[in-house]
Amino acid sequence: MGDADEVSDESLIHAVVRQVVTLAAATSALAGDLLKELDLTEPLANALWRLDPEAAAPSMRALAAALNCDPSTVTFLTDRLEQRGLIQRRPAPTDRRQKVISLTPRGVEFRTRIVQTLTASSPLAQLSRHDRQQLYTLLMKAGADPSQFTCQPTAPPGTPRQSAEPNGQGGSTS
Repeated sequence: MGDADEVSDESLIHAVVRQVVTLAAATSALAGDLLKELDLTEPLANALWRLDPEAAAPSMRALAAALNCDPSTVTFLTDRLEQRGLIQRRPAPTDRRQKVISLTPRGVEFRTRIVQTLTASSPLAQLSRHDRQQLYTLLMKAGADPSQFTCQPTAPPGTPRQSAEPNGQGGSTS
């Protein structure tokens, strides 16, 4: 591969990264009005986003790892979320020295509204199903593993949970 190819590849990678950053900023901006309505900051909304109401309640340490932040920051965030009645902290069943965090019914409602707003209004919704499938596949190849995040849509109570995999077997990717 010659120098021209390497510069071209580097330029293309830069352009792709710029698009990803732009898309992330556009997605973040979508939530602005809703976060004001819900009286949440982006870090508080991000913490709610990472708490899957159908998954095991994570420990404070696990949430800190998922948020890529210091445990003291998670303590600050969970204090605020608990004050708003969105989460509850309780001792871990296997180690009472640890605290686990779970969403309250109000927290599930807030999280659902955040997920639905970001999903329905996403610039990605403009893509065809085929294009979204291709993008998903490419992002997986690049290491953007959605299992690292709990941004699955939350089904209304009493409805079966659908797969988040965009393979035509559930989820709302159409």
